[in-house]
Amino acid sequence: MAFTGNTDTKRLRSRMNGRGITFIICLLLSMFFWLLMTLSKEYVTTVRFPVNYNNLPLDKVVSNNLPETVDIEIKAKGFSLLAYKTRKTHDTVDIDMKDARALNNKNVYYLLSNSRTDKIRAQFNNEIYVSKISPDTIFINFNKKVSKLVPVKYHLSLLFNKQYNLTDSVTIQPQFITVAAETEVINKIDSVETQHITLKNVSSSTTVKLPIIKTQEQKHVEFSSSYVKAIVNVTKYTEASLELPVEVENLPAGYTFKTFPDKVVVKFNVTFKNYEKINALDFRAVVDYKKIDKESNKLKIQLTKVPDGIRNIKLATERVEYIISK
Repeated sequence: MAFTGNTDTKRLRSRMNGRGITFIICLLLSMFFWLLMTLSKEYVTTVRFPVNYNNLPLDKVVSNNLPETVDIEIKAKGFSLLAYKTRKTHDTVDIDMKDARALNNKNVYYLLSNSRTDKIRAQFNNEIYVSKISPDTIFINFNKKVSKLVPVKYHLSLLFNKQYNLTDSVTIQPQFITVAAETEVINKIDSVETQHITLKNVSSSTTVKLPIIKTQEQKHVEFSSSYVKAIVNVTKYTEASLELPVEVENLPAGYTFKTFPDKVVVKFNVTFKNYEKINALDFRAVVDYKKIDKESNKLKIQLTKVPDGIRNIKLATERVEYIISK
């Protein structure tokens, strides 16, 4: 009897599982046909597109803010809309400035939606119909373009690893760019500046792109380049020091002048390549008789001659005492 009961239970469970699977299949089929019918219907929706303006007249500049996006009402079946919205990339709307028409004011032009609909519709496949574009009119203020060459002020901070430094000055390419806009705007621009970039742990030569900043007032200004290159030549340095005699300048005839100490140590960084080439004759440490201060018995030492290619020059003694006699 126990065996018969177990068999009945298994049969019951099998029937229930079969009914459950049948129910799920029916449910999935219903959802499939519902989705099929839904996506087969025609829908109207509005999609926002970024705008790309083409064929701007070479001798003109735009002095007003143009719409960066347009809202386009499109009509299509659900399948087409679903396929469009699930794409990884979306279209931009190309607007041809050649279609602009002049108003009574010679500097103001306009674009009507009906002059753009056919070209915009051509950017979509045949299954999507463009029914409306908003705004329906775009106004454009054209002004005569003038240009001039201005210097680029760059902002670059370099944090070197120990013993590394610049081989020579940072080189900027280009050092000047051309800016173009209407006369009133151009007259206010004397230079342009780059973003500030900091390089850390620098130990080798490199080239850095420095983006040029456009201020809000320069929004409609054309730049011949959006960035400059900073060429940074880096080399390894070593510390060195030399002892220099202290000389005196502008000493009147008949006077003798003696400093204490009469020699000074200069410390500096020099490249390994030039280490053996640098000597005391490449420097000149002087004090100026004309700068004697009666309230002080010390004079400041000045380095009036230093060789090229050395860095971080320091005097071990910056001031010396002196005695003057005839």
